[in-house]
Amino acid sequence: APYNEEPYDYVELALYYRDVNDPNITIDIASRLVDSTEMLPTQIYDYSLYLPAVESSEYIGQPIGIAIRSVGLAGGFWTVDNVRLTECVPSSVDIFNYSFELPQVDPNAFPALPYAYGWIESDNDTQQSTNTGVFGNTDPNSFDHIINPDGSQLAFLGSESGNGFSQDLISSYQSNHAYRFTVALGISSRYAPYNEEPYDYVELALYYRDVNDPNIIIDIASRLVDSTEMLSTQIYDYSLYLPEVESSEYIDQPIGIAIRSVGLAGGFWTVDNVRLTECVPSSVDIFNYSFELPQVDPNAFPALPYAYGWIESDNDTQQSTNTGVFGNTDPNSFDHIINPDGSQLAFLGSESGNGFSQDLISSYQSNHAYRFTVALGISSRYAPYNEEPYDYVELALYYRDVNDPNITIDIASRLVDSTEMLPTQIYDYSLYLPAVESSEYIGQPIGIAIRSVGLAGGFWTVDNVRLNEFLSEQEIRATKE
Repeated sequence: APYNEEPYDYVELALYYRDVNDPNITIDIASRLVDSTEMLPTQIYDYSLYLPAVESSEYIGQPIGIAIRSVGLAGGFWTVDNVRLTECVPSSVDIFNYSFELPQVDPNAFPALPYAYGWIESDNDTQQSTNTGVFGNTDPNSFDHIINPDGSQLAFLGSESGNGFSQDLISSYQSNHAYRFTVALGISSRYAPYNEEPYDYVELALYYRDVNDPNIIIDIASRLVDSTEMLSTQIYDYSLYLPEVESSEYIDQPIGIAIRSVGLAGGFWTVDNVRLTECVPSSVDIFNYSFELPQVDPNAFPALPYAYGWIESDNDTQQSTNTGVFGNTDPNSFDHIINPDGSQLAFLGSESGNGFSQDLISSYQSNHAYRFTVALGISSRYAPYNEEPYDYVELALYYRDVNDPNITIDIASRLVDSTEMLPTQIYDYSLYLPAVESSEYIGQPIGIAIRSVGLAGGFWTVDNVRLNEFLSEQEIRATKE
């Protein structure tokens, strides 16, 4: 085994490109070191290297190079398998006049205009609109020239609370998508916002409008930005990240973006290059996720007491009558389920101790977020109890103790009851793990569990088990450029 004490042996993961003038020279773009301190010799563990964005003109368009290198002393051996590279291309959501180039400021007249096409302006000066508008960048030789704008114009925003820009986009929030809202911000050379207590802030927000009263704005996520590290001659990117869209209240509602002042009057912010990117999460493989195996013989008993690929905990240790798979009934039958994934589902007895679990090939990754989703329903004949004391299904994400693999340690869990379920359909329920940070389970195989918590006598229906992996806010984070 490689040495797992000082001096450690490491594996280095790297993304590189080759020098265009000398292909024998490789130039690393990103790399990370992995040691073996938490590894067992009988299994392999996933480790990832993440390159947040490709920006440098030096390697754009160059062939991608991947490397797995040893860094250490002779004598040990690493095991390597299942090498993957995934490319995440977030799509850009259209924002009208994102760079505040309209209306065009006349360079021979007053260098600002008190409005910005396409934006809803909230301005405490209701007469002259002196707190919101656009201005042209100054001459490159001027003391207040901004060195890195997008285009030739920017927006100004008075620092007093109540001033702001917002826009209701054509695009709508999509289920299970993540969003990053990015704005380039700066400060006025003449009237800077206050950067000591009490601070002036800019608030970035993603919102939607109340369907019953469109004048009511409901924020989904927001963050505050202060000016403590800003210079007046450049602008800086700040981002607000919405890990995923789940709430039925705003799925399919138009996306709202807002840039608001929070502070006292007297200062001015510079605003430019407003962007919104949308990212679809990656799916983690789950074997027999839809319980289609083993295949139930339609001409025999309509259920089987096991499900391939799943660890079954069944209080009936002789017949396994609490866990297994069954075929959906004929569409004309009273107990036909109208929205399964495939033609089979699983049954799960309602008594505590019954459950399904699976140890996945994929491992928990540092700074990644996870959403575990299961479609659940109730038996038409023997429904779980939906009054006190309730029967529940517990969804859990776990890992196994490295010293005793028989011990499972839950990281996150949630309970689901049946109070709003009908027996002829199944419903999606999700457990969300915001970010993976603890060193105790980073690199450990992901464990998923579906467990009964309740009394005997009822049966749950289980189907379409999914696990999605997201880049967390720590990875798609606010950047200052």
